[in-house]
Amino acid sequence: MTADSQELIEAVKAGEMTDAGGMTTTRDVADVVSDPYETVAEKLRALEREGAIESKIFGGERVWIVPADTDVADVTSDEPPIPTDTRAPPDA
Repeated sequence: MTADSQELIEAVKAGEMTDAGGMTTTRDVADVVSDPYETVAEKLRALEREGAIESKIFGGERVWIVPADTDVADVTSDEPPIPTDTRAPPDA
């Protein structure tokens, strides 16, 4: 995966975390990565074809999500990834 693709995926994830409804639009991503809207839209569609992200139409607008099973770790960081599941394991 290219650094450019990783940046887009991270922007989608950041939008999921900051939006109250967990929805990231193409405009949200374009604002974060500072690329033209149409360029970002095409790159997001390409990532969707690769299976790295998914989209849905909500309220007449396309929103982007990163599926949990394809969540990728940030390979540029030396720190361990932040756990996404903070629930205690069930007692055996």
